[in-house]
Amino acid sequence: MSTDCSVFLQRACILDLETNENGDVIALGAAFGDKTLLREAPFDINKVLVALGDFVGEASCLLGHNLLRHDLPVCRALAAEAKFLAKPAVDTLFLSPLAFPENPYHRLVK
Repeated sequence: MSTDCSVFLQRACILDLETNENGDVIALGAAFGDKTLLREAPFDINKVLVALGDFVGEASCLLGHNLLRHDLPVCRALAAEAKFLAKPAVDTLFLSPLAFPENPYHRLVK
């Protein structure tokens, strides 16, 4: 029997980007269902974002840590027309204080 959480996770595409000090994307990882998409620099970011758009496909939403303030703005700056950017996003950076109230701040908070 599936829990609500497992159903949610099966329908979400988990996404993470890593950038360097210049703001260049140096790694991208995504997981959806039983598939993964992993890329490490050097790569053509435009081709990787097209592949990510195809990969996200039928996902109901995007899920990741600091998606709203980092990953998605980076993607939007590089490929504003990418269809996956229109998907709803769930950012675990904002959920973390709810799950761990004794440690409400993440190291990304400056």
